[in-house]
Order: sequence, then C-alpha cells, then structure tokens
Amino acid sequence: MTKKCRQLHLWIGLFTSLLILIEAITGLIMIEPWLIGANHPPTEQSVQSEKAKIGDSIRVVAPVEGLAPQGGDSGNVYKKNNLMGFIRNLHQGRINNTDVSVFLDIAAIGLIVLSTTGIILSVKILKAQFFTENRRE
Repeated sequence: MTKKCRQLHLWIGLFTSLLILIEAITGLIMIEPWLIGANHPPTEQSVQSEKAKIGDSIRVVAPVEGLAPQGGDSGNVYKKNNLMGFIRNLHQGRINNTDVSVFLDIAAIGLIVLSTTGIILSVKILKAQFFTENRRE
C-alpha cells in the first residue's frame, strides 16, 4: 500500500506541478507584462485622460459578472465589503489601494522554482523506476 500511495503522490504531484507552473508563469506575466514586451494595461487615470481627449462617455466595465463598479464613472472602484472585489484587487496586486505586486512577483517566482525543481525530481524518480523495472525483466 505504501508503494501505491507514493506512486499516486508522485503522479498527482507531477501533474499539478505542471498546472501550478503554468499558473505562476501566466500570473507573473499578467502582473509584469513588460516581461514579454507588452505595456501595462491602462490605469484609471489614463482612461480618464482618454475620456477628456475623446469627449465620449467611455466606461471601464467589470469583466466578472456581479462585480458592479460603485459610484460615477470610476470603473475600478469596488464595494469594500464585496469579497470578489477584494479578491480581484488582490490578484491585481492591490490591497486597500496599496501596491503589493512585488509580493506577487516573489510568490510567482518561488512557485516557478519549486514547480520546476519538483518536475525535474519527479522525472528523475520515474526514470530510475523505469530502468529498475526493465532490469528485472
């Protein structure tokens, strides 16, 4: 039973490590788009200046259903009591209008390193198991 449990742990760990690696890389790129040569998405201030230039009523719409902006034309201000608004701001690197994106960068880099080394170690174990089984035959 211990051997089956270790094998299950190995395969689940390998599969989820790949998913975590993808999530960490794409999350890091979303917080730091300059890593792939892209610019940051427009901030509320730049949207306001574009409104003034164009003169149209441009409105930033919340992409997640149920996250209605609170107040006038400010599209990025969410109700403080709204859990989804807090989670969204957290994933954008903000806590109470404080920029914490550097901590998200550190976490993403840590997950990338841990996932990559976990995948490498898992592959080494699987190779060793494969060669051990082939020697017996």
